[in-house]
Amino acid sequence: MKGVEVDPMNTTFAKTMEILTYIGLVVMIVPGIIYIVTGIGYVNTADAVENWGKSASEFWKATKGIEVHGYSWFLNNLTYFDCLSIIGIVILAITPLVSIIASITKADSKYKVILLIVVIEFIVAIVRPLFMHVTGH
Repeated sequence: MKGVEVDPMNTTFAKTMEILTYIGLVVMIVPGIIYIVTGIGYVNTADAVENWGKSASEFWKATKGIEVHGYSWFLNNLTYFDCLSIIGIVILAITPLVSIIASITKADSKYKVILLIVVIEFIVAIVRPLFMHVTGH
């Protein structure tokens, strides 16, 4: 019986996805658990629960009295466990992008253009909040 051959592009994509997913989950879960257990965070757990059903803009107004734009609201508060756990979410969010970039090096030329277009779309989605007001009204 012959083994299954997998294109190196797919193997690279899958391995990168696997590694970064594990890293992202650990970086998200460990500070998240510490936040839940200790209650020490940028937003205290009681306020989070009380305002859970609100839109993002309403949530931040109610809990911190601020309007959130871009990423600075959590980057400036990485000493708090709830903000630190967001780094894990960031890792999970960029995992497909990093995996696609890694797989481009192994891709046939016919796939490279498509993958580059997808990379550009990801990058636009990442930087969009820095230039446009997109907080979820």
